[in-house]
Amino acid sequence: MSTTLAHRGLPSGVGRFDLLRLFEQVARPGFGLSSTAVALVRHYVLKTMDGDYFSGRICAVWTQACRFAEALGLTPRSINSAERELEKAGFIVRNAGINGERAGDRQGGIVVWAAGINLAPLVERFGEMQAKAEALELQARAIQQCRAEIRQLGQRIREAGDDDLRERAETILPDGRTARITNIDRLIAIREALSAMLAAVEFVPEPDPRALKTSDAPEENCAPNIQDKNSSRRRTAPARDPLDRIRPATALLVATESYRGIVEALGGPTWPNLVEASWRSCGRLGIAQSTWGRACQQFGRERAALSVLLIDRNAELPLGHRYRVGSPARCLAGMVRRAGSSGVNLAGLFRATERNVQEVPPQAAPHESPIEPQVGPLANLTAKLLASMERRVAPDG
Repeated sequence: MSTTLAHRGLPSGVGRFDLLRLFEQVARPGFGLSSTAVALVRHYVLKTMDGDYFSGRICAVWTQACRFAEALGLTPRSINSAERELEKAGFIVRNAGINGERAGDRQGGIVVWAAGINLAPLVERFGEMQAKAEALELQARAIQQCRAEIRQLGQRIREAGDDDLRERAETILPDGRTARITNIDRLIAIREALSAMLAAVEFVPEPDPRALKTSDAPEENCAPNIQDKNSSRRRTAPARDPLDRIRPATALLVATESYRGIVEALGGPTWPNLVEASWRSCGRLGIAQSTWGRACQQFGRERAALSVLLIDRNAELPLGHRYRVGSPARCLAGMVRRAGSSGVNLAGLFRATERNVQEVPPQAAPHESPIEPQVGPLANLTAKLLASMERRVAPDG
């Protein structure tokens, strides 16, 4: 190997210690290098000079392995193993002089030749390491968010008061903790399993006698809301919920592109997927999980999902539109409050939507918006309702 191997230099404004910090950040999690190898690279960099990292220069050290071993409190064999590890990973080039000796020459502060450890590959891979660091940061954020969502699901499962549900959750996440789980794929699998399990179970609080109740379970499995204090738990012939006639695919006709994308990624239009998509959309819309929870408790998870779907749609109306939802959180809170009194006829809105879609011509005029051709006059009806909900509620702060 040539003793005059040069490199193209570091980017403008980047010094050798910036390179070292970046390498130490990604070496173990990104490339699986040992702590000895990382410590050895730090020692290499400390032996070099700032000018060695300019374009066209030789960046190398030629200290004997036994001297590195003394400085790091290791054996020469450990140093040789770490150097082979770094060479195999493509961060250094090893060459030797006569009889395997290491040597070099620096004139006027510039290395003119060196037989030892050449750091040109480390310098050349700065851009790759930078991209790796960004990827690791994104992964860390995704892991953190997934853990938070799993904690929220666990809390909702505990609040459901269902012992069987808790036992099944324990089989998915035995100790209820995710701190030691660092694999994002495993975390996603746990989150999806808990979410699907919760979506399939009825979760209804003590109801307001005036409120319409629903759940993820079929209506035939629920006691009807009978206005009789002495026999509120008595079962009778179930009244069919108008919501049963709304198909998830129909609901998606008024959804935004981003909302439909989430549903498709979850596997297509089903009620559990719509509930999950609305729950995920709350973060994008600035709706607190507590507000989402109150919506689920007040009028059921399916209605809460439809409410968020409509709010999301109207939040994307053009700026200046009189019915544009400016604060999705306030709007959903207003719908929750109204559900406790006169109610929000979501079933009626979506039945009107379905009829309207059947009447709309298949090709819309080029000047029409991507939403209006689908819902026609219903857009103003729905938007007006949501806007009035938003105005009724003060900001949550």
